[in-house]
Amino acid sequence: MTTEQTSDDDVDGRPAEPRPLHRNRDFNLLWSGQAVSALGTQMSGICYPLLVLAATGSAAKAGLVGSATLVGSLLMLLPAGVVADRYPRKRIMVVTSLLQLLAVGSVVPAVLAHHIWLPQLMVVGAVQGCSSAFFTGASRGAVRRVVPSAQLPAAMALTQARGQAAAMIGPPVGGALFGVAQSLPFGLDALSFGAITVTSALVRSPLDPERRPATGTRREPLRRVVTAGLRYVLGNPYLRMYALWGAAVNAVAAGMLLMVIVLARSRGADPTEVGAMVSVNALCGLGGSLLGPRLAKLLGGRAWVLITSWLLPFCAVGIAFAPWVWLMTVLGAVSTFTIMPAIIVFQVRATRITPDDLQAQTGNAVQLLGSSVSWLAPSLFGLLVDSQGARTAILLAAALYGATALWLQGDRALRGLDQDPVSPF
Repeated sequence: MTTEQTSDDDVDGRPAEPRPLHRNRDFNLLWSGQAVSALGTQMSGICYPLLVLAATGSAAKAGLVGSATLVGSLLMLLPAGVVADRYPRKRIMVVTSLLQLLAVGSVVPAVLAHHIWLPQLMVVGAVQGCSSAFFTGASRGAVRRVVPSAQLPAAMALTQARGQAAAMIGPPVGGALFGVAQSLPFGLDALSFGAITVTSALVRSPLDPERRPATGTRREPLRRVVTAGLRYVLGNPYLRMYALWGAAVNAVAAGMLLMVIVLARSRGADPTEVGAMVSVNALCGLGGSLLGPRLAKLLGGRAWVLITSWLLPFCAVGIAFAPWVWLMTVLGAVSTFTIMPAIIVFQVRATRITPDDLQAQTGNAVQLLGSSVSWLAPSLFGLLVDSQGARTAILLAAALYGATALWLQGDRALRGLDQDPVSPF
């Protein structure tokens, strides 16, 4: 037995407690690199439409870059999951980060030369979307390999907190930098991909999945290989429930953002107040992420998921009839705060029950199903706002939230969550 192995065991031969996450070198490398990258992406994300609007004055064209990114990601999620479960994950993370560095970096000389070409920006968005599908799949499996099962709740909480913090800080900082120099946020975003390339390359732990014994020599058709993760999710009652819940909640939430902005503007909120509302919402999401494991452990995973699911429609109704903008903000913040622990509960158990060599495929399939209708929601709810008004549209959203909560209340897969041998907390 080596000295390093001995340090991980008690004197009586029993395994010692795993080292705390803040001392887990490889997890901290992965987390910090992705934190820097997420901040850079949030900074540049708000600047793409600003750049296109400044160059063309067209709102329709301004949305094309974001659409290209989303389409690229959705198209590649399933094949990216297969690749991330079969090939070296660290290499995938390094290569895809470099691709995004080059793609975003190509925007900087175009801006400096005052030659903004929309097709180039759309290609950049598509490359980022495709690359992120591969990186996300590989990083999902990597976390499972570097974090002990007992520490997954804390790891997932920090991951959610990272996203919320980036969403809170990135857009206002990106907008301010864009006002100083239009190329600045894109240059910093490119550097952020350089940071994640370095941190991914420095990881020492083996990240590749443990292989299960082959059951035969016959090669599966490509269609079955690509859809293996999707079939696994649809065939597992818990993962299927998680994906369907995500699809419903994400779709309604995507529409709620637009409707709340329209309603707030009708109540007299100026753009600065609207921005502050978004920041407060993200701040409460950050708090919910950090406190998520403790709250879920206190009440139980199933109870917290149900509390969240029923709070969503009640808060939406309150927003529809709130007489003041800041009451709308508080109700929206409550929704965001409570939903973060629920997401952590779902993610922890999904990670634990999924075989190691299906982590990327399953995670990407859940993401695909969870985003399957959300891209349509802003347009559909926007049409409803134009025809029926924001209050009516929000009440419809509340009804959809309520129907989701009612379905979840009786779902058998959720009912046995806290009694399962691999309970999240």
